[in-house]
Amino acid sequence: MQPGVLYGIGIGPGDPELLTLKAARILKSCDVIFTVVSANAEDSVSEAIVRQLAPEGRFVRLVFSMAKDAQKRRLQVQDNANSIIRELEQGHDCVFTTLGDTLSYSTFGYILPLLRTALPELKVEIVPGVTSWSTLAARAGRVLVENREELRVIPSFTRDAAEKLVFEPGVSYVLLKTYHSRDALLKRLEREPDLEVIYGEKLTQEGEYLTTSLKDIASRADTYLSLMLVRKKR
Repeated sequence: MQPGVLYGIGIGPGDPELLTLKAARILKSCDVIFTVVSANAEDSVSEAIVRQLAPEGRFVRLVFSMAKDAQKRRLQVQDNANSIIRELEQGHDCVFTTLGDTLSYSTFGYILPLLRTALPELKVEIVPGVTSWSTLAARAGRVLVENREELRVIPSFTRDAAEKLVFEPGVSYVLLKTYHSRDALLKRLEREPDLEVIYGEKLTQEGEYLTTSLKDIASRADTYLSLMLVRKKR
């Protein structure tokens, strides 16, 4: 039997209206829709977004471990890949949904190579999604980059990374995954008063919050769906 088609779809930051028309069409028509949830979460954010489209397909939640044990994480990724493979082998067209963009710091990037190895004839179609950093710029009404400026996206989930940051003029810095290292990042940012900082969490979702105040950022509880945009003031 020919395996089903695999669709990797970026569903954006949270607002279902930010899904592309193509993504919405595929999500409404596929047999199985895989959504991601962390081990400690009761609900899947991606599933809640997709359900607003009232799709006909069957939902399957995949738990992705955030454990420090690399071997445990690899085993869980393989288990999740096996779940998708079983559906594809039955001829079911499957969608793997991921927040933001499909291939930017996404769990889909871990799954895809395993599926291609297991099913060499697999047909894959990837639909990009709106990134968190483009959403933050839009919600704040700030230019992200222009002319010859640069954009640098930095996963800043360790305290050591905060001390290594160097902020250059003409560069927009997106600091992702800051929830574990936010205190260290704030101390680093406070040392340079000529920096413009925009912080956002739960963008386009219920509970969205934006601020440019380091003091206000420090008062917030750690939130997984959060990021910062940093620039030197002109």
